[in-house]
Amino acid sequence: MLTIARRFSRAANCGNQIIIDFNNVDIVKNIQKREYDAIWNTVDSVRSDIKKTDLKKFKEAFGDDFHQALTFVENTDRLIAMNYHTIFRPLNNNPDPEKVVFRGKIWISGDVSGNKIDEIITKQSHEVGFSVGNHSIGHATNKTINSYKKTTGSANFLQKCFVSHYDFGDFCIPEHVNSDGIIIKNARDVPDKDILNYDAKIFKYERSKYVLGQLREDFGRVAYDENGEVVGFGRISTYPSGECCINPMYADNIDIARNILKDILEEMTLDSDKYWRLKLYSHDYSQESYGWIRPFLKTMTHRTEIYKLMCDHKQQGMDFSKVFSQFNPSNCPI
Repeated sequence: MLTIARRFSRAANCGNQIIIDFNNVDIVKNIQKREYDAIWNTVDSVRSDIKKTDLKKFKEAFGDDFHQALTFVENTDRLIAMNYHTIFRPLNNNPDPEKVVFRGKIWISGDVSGNKIDEIITKQSHEVGFSVGNHSIGHATNKTINSYKKTTGSANFLQKCFVSHYDFGDFCIPEHVNSDGIIIKNARDVPDKDILNYDAKIFKYERSKYVLGQLREDFGRVAYDENGEVVGFGRISTYPSGECCINPMYADNIDIARNILKDILEEMTLDSDKYWRLKLYSHDYSQESYGWIRPFLKTMTHRTEIYKLMCDHKQQGMDFSKVFSQFNPSNCPI
């Protein structure tokens, strides 16, 4: 997923135009306080959907399998590009024994001129295995598909991905949602294995620390059937800006997804002074990924395509049928 600063971030104003080449940049991969401060001050502080501690938490969750490469103007603290990759290792239930290399967020400052920055980022990706025929997967916009194809040798995509934003004032809590046989529990009150075993049915790669950390922060829920089997989980994350995000919503069917959301919203309350808007990611694998939220809205549903999930191999380790909304797309494919 590529973000160009001049379009999406005020970070475009951080300096004068500069022509970049391999001989006038410093590449930093061992991220310490200086680099985290640069990321926050240059990019993330103007975003409405991130907390200052998020990036460190992602690194702690994925450990050595989370690769960060920051590009600075040589001998300065001027950050001009970021490139993130995560290596996902297959679980025992995965029919595909190969690890995948996922390219998450790419950010390039709007004050960079020339094409060399693309070559620098491509080299960084190759160094972590994001390359032709190496089980590579990542998000690409319509403008960056050609660059993705050059890196991986493939322009195949698994699904289109979309985003919707709804003001909290446009939400309502429906009186009647079919809850027959559905039991909702707080994610903090359930065993780890209940969450992880369900996640492993959908995403057959190791990400246990990440999933547990996400579900137990802010407003996380786990759904059970009458036999005590997990049938879904979901979470709404909240940010200092007042923005909230459903990330993720996994469920066996639409009624379960709606019951999870209803339970969360009842705890949050629809306080439009406290909460600004709700972000929802969706995909085109199934129509329900888009329409499931309709009973909670006083306005029309809408969405905008933001990227395609690209893949250079036959992907067998992900089940999109239960994904109503995904995890943070900077960190996970679904």
